[in-house]
Amino acid sequence: MQDHLAEPKGSDGRKSLIGAVLAASLTAVGYFLIAWTEEKSVNERERLQLIEMTNSFVSVFSQNRGEGAPVPATFRRLGIEHFSNSDQNGNAKKSTSVRMPGRPGLELSTTEHDARLGSIIENFVANPTAPPVHEYGFEGNRLIGRTVLPSIANNESCVSCHNDALQIDSYKIGDVMGAYIVERDLTANLIDDIKYSGLWFLSSFLFLWFLASRERNHNINVLRLEARVHIEKMKSESDAKEKFLLSHDTLTGLPNRKVFNDYLCDALGSDQKKLLNAALIDLDDFKSVNDTMGHAAGDALLEEVALRLKKCLQNETGIVARLGGDEFAIVWDTASYSNEPDALAQRILNEMAKPMEFEKWVITPKCSIGIATWANIQSSAPSDLLKSADAALYVAKGRGKNTYQLFDRAIDDSIIRQNKIAARLPMSIREGDLRIVMQPKVLLHDGSFKGFETLSRWHLNGEDISPDEFVSVAENTGAVRDLDLRVLREAASFSTKQEEETGLDVPIAVNLSAKTFRSGSLLEDIQDVLWETGLRPDRLTLEVTETAAIENWKHVQEVLGKLREIGVRSALDDFGTGYSSLAYLLRMKFDEIKIDREFVRDIEPNNDNHKLLQRIAELAESLDVELIIEGLETEQQVELVQGGPDRIGQGYYFSRPLELDDARAYLDDIVSMQARNARSSA
Repeated sequence: MQDHLAEPKGSDGRKSLIGAVLAASLTAVGYFLIAWTEEKSVNERERLQLIEMTNSFVSVFSQNRGEGAPVPATFRRLGIEHFSNSDQNGNAKKSTSVRMPGRPGLELSTTEHDARLGSIIENFVANPTAPPVHEYGFEGNRLIGRTVLPSIANNESCVSCHNDALQIDSYKIGDVMGAYIVERDLTANLIDDIKYSGLWFLSSFLFLWFLASRERNHNINVLRLEARVHIEKMKSESDAKEKFLLSHDTLTGLPNRKVFNDYLCDALGSDQKKLLNAALIDLDDFKSVNDTMGHAAGDALLEEVALRLKKCLQNETGIVARLGGDEFAIVWDTASYSNEPDALAQRILNEMAKPMEFEKWVITPKCSIGIATWANIQSSAPSDLLKSADAALYVAKGRGKNTYQLFDRAIDDSIIRQNKIAARLPMSIREGDLRIVMQPKVLLHDGSFKGFETLSRWHLNGEDISPDEFVSVAENTGAVRDLDLRVLREAASFSTKQEEETGLDVPIAVNLSAKTFRSGSLLEDIQDVLWETGLRPDRLTLEVTETAAIENWKHVQEVLGKLREIGVRSALDDFGTGYSSLAYLLRMKFDEIKIDREFVRDIEPNNDNHKLLQRIAELAESLDVELIIEGLETEQQVELVQGGPDRIGQGYYFSRPLELDDARAYLDDIVSMQARNARSSA
């Protein structure tokens, strides 16, 4: 860097040289244009003077010629020939030629063979007052300057002589009888102008280059001094910027994770660590701001949130940091009631509730806050304080967001329980400790069997773990894909075996998590299960929740579309509890819609639930989509939801989820009933 700045750049010398060349070229071109313009003007005047002199002399001769003297035209011709062939007056005469052709068709001795010049003479005949014509051009290897001026009959002697010679009355006084054409070879003049312009360019260039070099050399010492000052300034700024970037977030200017962790470790090393609190703050729905308003709006929101958090902590002893993305953290001491965690959390929520403007948008920031106090956790590791705050944050988000949660014993127990489940779940999936149960689906109008929905169950250490609980852990730990495929494989094997044993069609429906669809090999995995178990594709229905469909709808559409090509069916599960966009029904082309139990729980004749369910059912049936109504538990509910012959029901009214042995018995009962009906009808 020092060598780069201490000396003038090589390109500066080239720029000075180019500048001197351009300036000298401009002056040389200017000199040439001025000289050549003056040369043209002088030559034009001289040619005109020569024509006027010749014309005047001939006019005087024609007026005073004696008896037997040649006619003016003959005299002119002799004079012109004498002028053109004379060696007098040196090179000036040699380079100039004069001729006076007559009017085309009425010439006396002198004829113009150049058709273009003949046309100019004709134009003079039509317009005797036209100005002289001056021409310049290269002819052969010479630059010729030419002046053409009309020859006008201005006395009676000239007219009568021409008419007598032509033996017709062609002319009268004032007529154009021909033209004077004076041509001068200007090649030597052009060469002289170019030569002198070159000399002018060379002298100008040397002078300008001398001035530029002198000025450049004069400034070298100043440039070196400025360069050294600039280098030192850049080094100090670079060091300061490097230190800042290593310790702060570039967008918000807040300390980064490293500085935050260092501060936390130092604070936990003090005697007042029991009063230390940590808060994790996560913006709610930040992704929607980026998606709908653009990343510039998201950046502006993060900057505003940083300012508001610093404002909330300005009277406290602590630090605000941005850990990454839309996650912020605070560590502070509680020394009085005003500094209690609840008070600061509420202050943050109040500050966040103020709207901010960005371009045409009005944004109201919202956040979820998880807070942990060192005195309330049983640990000696600084990282555990943040883990506890993170656990509290998770609970706050689960409560509906835009709120805060203090870490307590219940959350601690929940973390321990989730850790135990997370540790045991992958092994249970591999070893088959999880089991499946089957809940029948039936036609509402006659109760005939239409298939099973497959559900998973897990018994761990003498306790039945809720599916909602272990599926949530599986999604958070990444084990949900293995769980879904395990359930699918067991259900497919059960269906295939029962069809062989009973002769019945045993369709099955299997739920797939939203995160399972993120697996790039899901399509191949499902096809492998079908091939390994021998399950017919049209016996399988994959149930997808609205959340999964919306979050990954392009990928979900692609996977389900390819599976549909081989016969696999798809169902939109829990319809009505999520986004419920009719557009997605058209885009995804589901074969089934499952109405969530929430629509059925409080259904009464002609109440809002009843009317809404009937409209949804009519819409689904008009789209040729099968309708499955979940959560039916009473006879009245079944009667209220009955409709078309293809409407399907599911719930405790028909059957609870069945263990596999009970599901086999359920199918055997169907076979037995069909046999009795066949015998009675026979």
